[in-house]
Amino acid sequence: MKHRHLEVFRAVMRAGSITGAAHLLGLTQPGASKLIAQGEELCGFPLFSRVQNRLVPTERAVRLFEEAERLFVGMEEINRLVGRLRSDGPPRTVVAAIPMIAQEILPFAAADWLAGVDAQLFVTTRDAGGVLAMVTSRNADVGFAMSFRRTPGVRSQLIARSRVMCAISTEHPLAAKAIINPTDLQGERFISISRHEGQQQKIDQVLAAASVKPKEVAEMPLIIGAAAMARAGIGITFADCFSARPWLGQGLVLRPFEPEIRFEYHAIWIDGAPQGRNVQTLIAAMRATMRAQLQSFGSGA
Repeated sequence: MKHRHLEVFRAVMRAGSITGAAHLLGLTQPGASKLIAQGEELCGFPLFSRVQNRLVPTERAVRLFEEAERLFVGMEEINRLVGRLRSDGPPRTVVAAIPMIAQEILPFAAADWLAGVDAQLFVTTRDAGGVLAMVTSRNADVGFAMSFRRTPGVRSQLIARSRVMCAISTEHPLAAKAIINPTDLQGERFISISRHEGQQQKIDQVLAAASVKPKEVAEMPLIIGAAAMARAGIGITFADCFSARPWLGQGLVLRPFEPEIRFEYHAIWIDGAPQGRNVQTLIAAMRATMRAQLQSFGSGA
């Protein structure tokens, strides 16, 4: 496939139709259709099927789109870099972070960091696996996540540990307790958090050791979203002071859970990357911000 075929394919995937793709690219509808047909012929397999007059991408097309996106994002970043070099603009630091960190921690750290460096900040959000992928593919200068698996060529630094708490609606009877124990959760409606990233496994192990089985009514990998569900009275969940902060004092309370469990926050980066100095000062700002917030809440180290 040529670049033009991929460009039209990507536009169809994003617009949902050939007409929409043609509009995005300034092509005629027949011209866009011809390029898609040529692309399918060169691939040797169909990219789309028609279902009730709608184009539906095949499974292979979805996989192709994921790779094409990486290619085009890389090209767009190169073009932006050329523009900055042309205008002699400041270097750009690209950060990949899980949504909760991007929303609740990074803004405060970035304010301090930008006051001391000549740089531009670009932030993208991913799950923990996506953060690692962005860093390893060098599409991000630094990543921030709650879990990290050792990867060749990637360095990591533990920047904070926070105590895991029970997040409970103020209307729930357990909100009156000073400390929550595993036996308190027997049969209680429960919202699980990310098993993919390993956070829920820590809790599952403690509950299993106590032979406790809460009634799981929902799974919400985003901990900040699980806290919102708990606030709505759907069930009890686990969170920390960072992920629960938007809802504290607004119908949600945090209660210490024993035995004690900790969430860990990591910074990850490629050793020897061009933005090395800026990355290290940003990591330091993140560490200082999180430490200050934990001390303010009284729940961390």
